[in-house]
Amino acid sequence: MHAFRLYLLVALVSLTACGPEVDPHAEGDSPARVRAAMVQPAEGLAWSLSGTVQSRNEAALGFRLAGQITERRVSAGERVEAGQLLVALDPRDVAQQQLAAQASLASARVQAENAEATRRRLEMLRSQQLVPAQAYEDAQAASRAAAEAVRAAEATLAQAVSASDYAQLKAPASGVIVATSAEVGQVINAGQPVLRLAYDGPREVEVQVPELRRGSLPKVAEARLFGTDRSAPAQLRELSGAADPLTRTWRARYTLEDDPENWPLGQSLVLNLQDSTETHALQRLPLGALLDKGDRMTVWEIRDGRVQAQPVELVRVDSEYAFVRSDLPQGAMVVALGAHLLEPGQAVEIIP
Repeated sequence: MHAFRLYLLVALVSLTACGPEVDPHAEGDSPARVRAAMVQPAEGLAWSLSGTVQSRNEAALGFRLAGQITERRVSAGERVEAGQLLVALDPRDVAQQQLAAQASLASARVQAENAEATRRRLEMLRSQQLVPAQAYEDAQAASRAAAEAVRAAEATLAQAVSASDYAQLKAPASGVIVATSAEVGQVINAGQPVLRLAYDGPREVEVQVPELRRGSLPKVAEARLFGTDRSAPAQLRELSGAADPLTRTWRARYTLEDDPENWPLGQSLVLNLQDSTETHALQRLPLGALLDKGDRMTVWEIRDGRVQAQPVELVRVDSEYAFVRSDLPQGAMVVALGAHLLEPGQAVEIIP
């Protein structure tokens, strides 16, 4: 009886050894249901800056001479035409200076005529050897000096006449007065700004660029007028060479490629920018696709219904996507959610 039991045990072991091998992944391993995403090329990073509409050319206007303001015909926001009178000074001082210059010129001419008459008289006497040569030479020098004094007095009178024009501040070009800094009755110095004029012509967007964005500032942008649907392309024209000491930002100016009449001076707007630097070599993936292995980042690539780990280099992220460099082909499918629950070679089923 004991021999029969031993024979039966050996037979069962032999039958088991001759049976087929069991694949642990083939039986009792249903595919994991996952959501997948397609590897896509990265687009440029979109960001925006707030700014204001400015004229390309602006000038601070002031007088060439000191005086008291007696009249101001314009205010901030008013449109002016070239040659229009804007501000006037008290003309009495200028008139007195002109009268003084005229009197000085008349006096210089009388002295010049007297000196020339003396020279001619001494010249005749010298020809008769009645006066010494030194006396005649002194008369010649005095005549020349008197003639030069006449020319100097004429120049002074010309300056006084010009000063009468300088007492009136006129618009050098057509445009809009954007600021005033003087009132009637105020005494000003020569060159002191009293108005600021924005010339007609191209409009520009002035924005302050953060320090981290300066190196990748796009040359082309889109400007959108605040509170409206009006927009226009803008081209970078100028970027300051130094940062503002308080805000640590750089002033940039974009030229608006549109009719200036559509863009009121000082109006607020938003400048939309698209940063295309470094994006040509990047790929975009959902944030949930990333799997941190400690020493590297990986994603699960889906091939033939199973997952395979693929290393990626993380460059940057935003609120929804990760931007990476990898050897994954464009259009490859990766696990977008639940990557930490999978194992290499595990079968998956993509949820539509």
